[in-house]
Amino acid sequence: MSDLIFFSQEHKEFFYKFVPDIGNDVYFKPVIYLLGLCADTRDNYKSIFNPEEKEMRVEGLNSGWQTGTSMKITRLAFNLWNGNTFESIEDYEEDKVSSKYAVDNIFCCSYAPYFYEAVKLRYPEYCVVRQKALWGKTVFERTR
Repeated sequence: MSDLIFFSQEHKEFFYKFVPDIGNDVYFKPVIYLLGLCADTRDNYKSIFNPEEKEMRVEGLNSGWQTGTSMKITRLAFNLWNGNTFESIEDYEEDKVSSKYAVDNIFCCSYAPYFYEAVKLRYPEYCVVRQKALWGKTVFERTR
């Protein structure tokens, strides 16, 4: 985790505050990382995620404090947590998938580099890259 990048000192402190509680859990880490990204999601963390019950709160997506950018953060956190692509419980019950969870909708903001970090936290076994020198050229290999 030493190679993680953080948006701000507050983001880093928020993440490391919860790491002892979550250990190496690949579901929790990206959620904590994402929800610590901006002040809005940090301040309203428990309206989005219930740490005691270990569940996402879909109703947190439609809270009055949400901004366009914080909704992108929240949607990606939901999706990495359990594959959620629904805007509400009603949408889930009607199997009405939202296009707002598509990569082109979520990643089109200045937080995109941090979104990549969250994906790497969620799927570490697929995101390991090893760099090696071969006859003066740099070669990248994926490892599993």
